[in-house]
Amino acid sequence: MAAVGAAPAAGFMGLGELQLRLPATKMQWLAVVAGLALGVLGAELAWHHPLSGPLALAAWGATVLLAALFWVKTPVLLFAPLPLIGLAPWSGWITFEEMDLLVTACGCGGYLAYALQLNARDRAPAWRHALVYSPAVLVLILALALSALWSVKRGFADAGGFSFGWFHGYHEAMNSVRNGKAIFLVLALLPLWTAAAAARPRGFSRGLLLGLVISLAAGSAAALWERLAYTGLLDFSTDYRTTALFWEMHVGGATLDGFLVLTLPFALLAVLRTRSPWQFGVGMIIALLAAYACLTTFSRGVYLALPLALVPMVLLADAQRRRAASSGPESSHIDSTLGAVDEPMPRLAKLGALAMAGAFALAAALVFGGGGYRGLLALFFVMVILLTMPASLWRPGLGQRLTALLMGGVLALLLGGASWALSMAVPKAAYVLNGVALLCCAALRWRNVPGQTRPVYVVLMTAAWFWLVATMVIVADYWGGTAGRWTALAAGLALAGLWAAMLLEPRLWPLTSTGKAGWRKRALLVAGLLLVMAVVAALGGGAYLRDRVATWKEDGHTRLTHWHDGLRLLHGGRQWLLGKGSGRFVSSNLYEGPPDSQIGDYRLRTDEAEAFLALTGGRHLLGRGEQFRLSQRIVAPAHGPVTLTLVHRVAADTNLVLDICEKNLIYPDNCTGTEVTLAPAKPDVPPDLTADLPPTRPNDMGTWQTRQIRVGDVANLGGDWWAPRFVTFSMALNTRGGRLDIARIAMQDSQGHQLLVNGDFNREMAHWFFSSDRYHLPWHIKNAALHVLFEQGLVGLALVGSAYLLALVRLSFGRGRDHPLAPAIVAALIGFGAVGAFDSLLDAPRIGFIFFTLLLLGLGLRALPGEGVARVA
Repeated sequence: MAAVGAAPAAGFMGLGELQLRLPATKMQWLAVVAGLALGVLGAELAWHHPLSGPLALAAWGATVLLAALFWVKTPVLLFAPLPLIGLAPWSGWITFEEMDLLVTACGCGGYLAYALQLNARDRAPAWRHALVYSPAVLVLILALALSALWSVKRGFADAGGFSFGWFHGYHEAMNSVRNGKAIFLVLALLPLWTAAAAARPRGFSRGLLLGLVISLAAGSAAALWERLAYTGLLDFSTDYRTTALFWEMHVGGATLDGFLVLTLPFALLAVLRTRSPWQFGVGMIIALLAAYACLTTFSRGVYLALPLALVPMVLLADAQRRRAASSGPESSHIDSTLGAVDEPMPRLAKLGALAMAGAFALAAALVFGGGGYRGLLALFFVMVILLTMPASLWRPGLGQRLTALLMGGVLALLLGGASWALSMAVPKAAYVLNGVALLCCAALRWRNVPGQTRPVYVVLMTAAWFWLVATMVIVADYWGGTAGRWTALAAGLALAGLWAAMLLEPRLWPLTSTGKAGWRKRALLVAGLLLVMAVVAALGGGAYLRDRVATWKEDGHTRLTHWHDGLRLLHGGRQWLLGKGSGRFVSSNLYEGPPDSQIGDYRLRTDEAEAFLALTGGRHLLGRGEQFRLSQRIVAPAHGPVTLTLVHRVAADTNLVLDICEKNLIYPDNCTGTEVTLAPAKPDVPPDLTADLPPTRPNDMGTWQTRQIRVGDVANLGGDWWAPRFVTFSMALNTRGGRLDIARIAMQDSQGHQLLVNGDFNREMAHWFFSSDRYHLPWHIKNAALHVLFEQGLVGLALVGSAYLLALVRLSFGRGRDHPLAPAIVAALIGFGAVGAFDSLLDAPRIGFIFFTLLLLGLGLRALPGEGVARVA
């Protein structure tokens, strides 16, 4: 048998010989059945896709082929596009979605490839299987599945019985499928992944890591586009929380928050372990993009979750490195393909690193407060030069270093004084002098001769760096005046004192023993500087984040009240024990909750075989952000007037709000709209006979009538080509408890172009989408544990909680602790728990899919002896 990890055989893209063989074992025949079942299901879903059935089916088939060729690495195919494939705002699908097509395609192709032994390779021996479940864990997984299945069944019953629909909303039976499907999608692929981890342990781990890192990159890029298009990259004051392309946030929630905390640890782990400079560079770019996305969520849960998750990850990864280094290269459990093992940092060096980080954080806060972004940029280059100080500076003796420090300080004082005088006399000279000082530092760094003792070089390097600090103060003074001068001076003195201490005491310098991977330490520290700068800019330059931090106590009280009201919807011991059913919180809150939870809704009805839409307004206080909106993504209309034709009926005077806005999901901008009052049609009888008519009951709808409405004159919409904006038409009722029936709706621009699709609702709710822009509490119970409790009862909560704790223990202290991905999975689960303390999360299927994937893998992943060679870098 070929060794695991041996070079792949020649063939198409290194896949080896492509051949088909008949299934030879019972497991392979079961894989055939599973593959065909997923194939039938996936093809049926693809054919009914609202945007284009044939196109969706073709894309689904191509994914099946890719999954068959790369069945060991199906996690890459699954997770990489996941944050980009939510097309609900265009399609109108919410029960079913593109993730379902992706899972069925990967399952179909993967199971058939495994069963027919396509691209067959040698199977690793049993003791080298990377994903193994004990009987007790299998019983726990089965119990989780049964609890979720029973929850779906109870959800159907609570909705009045099962009824199938392609476009059901949050109150109908199919919402139980939407809420409960995530764990079943993972279970559908778990046997395939178990086989993949048995056939190629390393390949499966790499595929999972790569898939989640690419997924993070895609989601972070979407967040970057959104900020660039709608607010600007450095706008931290506008009340706009990033949602990226997660349509699940159309009624609030923390879908993007959950996604970031579940995927970011994998990118950081890859960065910490890679030995390739270009891979490190790409990983750092992804991590910084993700950090920016985290920052612009303005989520206090994310800000709390990241340190709670990443600190244990670093500690676990460090423990792995120490065990690998102590056990010897032949018995290392760490996959060397994921990275090298660095030398442990001495305690004094760790203290120096912490002091450097703290000093920069303090300096950044001081400089930005008075010197703005320009002072902060100057401070950044001060720290970059400090981090690149050569080791040869410590070769002279202590006395020589002390003398160099004093002489360098005097020279820098003279240069700084002259520079300040010049900046006062010549406009913009402060920036030029800062650039000159930076170039001098770079030139001196380039002229370093490793291994030589040169006291004069120490003097010059120290003087140049002190001068650079002085010009940083001058830049802050030029930009911010007196306030900038004194805050920057305090920051500069703190940094100068830190450098003096490190120059005199070499053991405090964290970058002395660099080894082969020393460049990574410096790059990581530079990335940390950028992150600190971003946090300081967000806190210091954005009132919105400060306001959110300041209102944590009031928001906490609101959460507690909401949790209490949500749990009051559980009646009797049976519902407490087994839950009310999957996907039933929104509907229960609507009918049984407090009056301010009676939100707007829509239903598709039929009248004499003609479909029509029944739209209702909420009974709570209605404002522009609290209205329930039905919307459709449209092409940008031509500049000029837009008119709308509406065939409708109402029972009483009802105010209809119509808007055309640039809008990604819940934050409208550049809107053109109108509000009209729709009155019931008057009876077509002579006036003298109206007294004989029976009185109209409040719930009786009037007769159908047609009305032409001028929406308004729209400007040029759609944004720039490099940062396009989505254009959305929306309608809402601004009448409490009002109802409007719509038989047909059409809208055209000044050039006569029809802007709406499916305006007669003959294709049900295809292309129509809904949102609640600012009123979010009635849509979520706002806590992941309470979400499980409400849907699955105490039994389900105990099962999910047990699996969660068991996975953390296994990967932290048990047999899986030395698996290469264990630290990242632990961090992801901890981060999910922290964010889940303030939001439901599991009511978003894509987030539930990632969570249950990591949870179930965490219950079975184990370290393999001799997986790779640990190297001390």
